[in-house]
Amino acid sequence: MATMQFGGEELFAAPPERVYALLTDLDGLPASIPDLASSKRLDERTLEAVVRPGFSFLRGTMKLKISLAELTPPSAATLKIDAAGIGVGMKVTSQMKLEPTADGTQTKLAWHADVSDLKGLVATISPGLVRAAADQVIRHGWQQMHAKLAS
Repeated sequence: MATMQFGGEELFAAPPERVYALLTDLDGLPASIPDLASSKRLDERTLEAVVRPGFSFLRGTMKLKISLAELTPPSAATLKIDAAGIGVGMKVTSQMKLEPTADGTQTKLAWHADVSDLKGLVATISPGLVRAAADQVIRHGWQQMHAKLAS
């Protein structure tokens, strides 16, 4: 399977500085990771997490290494994720650009993610099934962010 791409825009009811701080907070990030089993901060830019995906085609655990790669506060961030489990592996690079709305009270976040180096079972699954599963995880993540910013 070739590289898969995802992307879109989200509008958050908070200024860019607050949204950026939440996006790059490795201590708060585990609360937004679906199916999280455990997490550990490795250093100021790296988080390690173990998840138990609930998808029929992905059972067992996956180890994630999430790194803050490029940071330009409060307007851009790049996250890199290496994921590996028994018989499965992938890399994700996610780029996010933030800009304030005209009144400065909201933030428009444009994001793009490339999923590459698909290995093992996940590389043999229908791209439509993988995309549907990924869309579900992405939606959950944005819902969590909206909820955190609202509280």
